[in-house]
Amino acid sequence: MSLTARIVSALLAAVVVAIILKLQRRGGMVSKYGMLWMITSALMLVLAAAPDVADTVGGWLGVDYTPSLVFMAALGFVLIVLVQYSWELSRTEQRIQILMEEVALLRQELEEQRKDAGPED
Repeated sequence: MSLTARIVSALLAAVVVAIILKLQRRGGMVSKYGMLWMITSALMLVLAAAPDVADTVGGWLGVDYTPSLVFMAALGFVLIVLVQYSWELSRTEQRIQILMEEVALLRQELEEQRKDAGPED
């Protein structure tokens, strides 16, 4: 990896860290997601500072072309994040459905109580 590519990678990782910290301070991002992106940024910094790490890992795994290893790892990361977000979305939809049902029952109960109380003059 050229020096320019290493510098750009390190700057990109630093920008991601700054954005994540800013979002967490403002309450725009939950801590667990912030931690995920901080770890990703740390890995980007490691790869930018020591590109030989990717070559070494590629050698252990039998990958001859190191950039394909990086793309494979990035694709795996994205897939894991997508599955996790889908799971969270499904749980949230289930919770919303339960809350909507509870609100409907409470409204019905309130209307029945008002009807039983009769008109107040």
